[in-house]
Amino acid sequence: MSRTIENLKSFNSKERFFLIGHILGNASFKPCPAFRESITNALHIQLPESVFAAMDYHLDWLYASLHLAFNPNPEQRIFENTDRLIKGQQEDIDFLFAYEADNISHIILLEAKGVGGFANKQMASKAVRFREIFAMDGKRWPRVIPHFAFVSPDRPSERLHSSAWPMWMRPNNIVPWIELPIPSGLKKVTRCNRQGEPDKKGQYWTIHRRPASRTRKTGVYELVGDGRIS
Repeated sequence: MSRTIENLKSFNSKERFFLIGHILGNASFKPCPAFRESITNALHIQLPESVFAAMDYHLDWLYASLHLAFNPNPEQRIFENTDRLIKGQQEDIDFLFAYEADNISHIILLEAKGVGGFANKQMASKAVRFREIFAMDGKRWPRVIPHFAFVSPDRPSERLHSSAWPMWMRPNNIVPWIELPIPSGLKKVTRCNRQGEPDKKGQYWTIHRRPASRTRKTGVYELVGDGRIS
């Protein structure tokens, strides 16, 4: 196992990861064959059965894992933060896979939405962090290759601008995407006024049906000239 993956494992301290793994009897979050095939179709890489997996993985942890792996002094414990790459924030990636193949560490970053949409502000912030961590071309760290994909019921909105994202997030102007099946008939609770109209200060509440997702096959989205996903 590479030092990068060892470090990633050492920072993985989300209690939900251990709780869900314990409840489901899958402590390492071993991906099923169908999802591994989805990764292959979207990213054109073979996700092995034995792989490090983590959910809600902090981007500070990601950078620290890489920095420590390539630090020439393994005994060093205090590091300069003049570039402010350790933010002290909770910003994270929804799911992370990491594995080693042919002496290369592959890090797969999955950003997911279930019943909402991807927002430009949120994605712009994460794209900046990914550029800082991996560089624009993804080659900041020797023998480390980052990958990125969306996971959602539907393709991201065409209003999502990606022209400033690192090129490895959109190789050949293509953003990988994996379908996330969501059951139909989901509902939501909304505060409202007496007439049932949405009102954040309303003294009433009502139930609405969430719009159904349109099923698509796992695939990719081409970017138009201004960086919007088409």
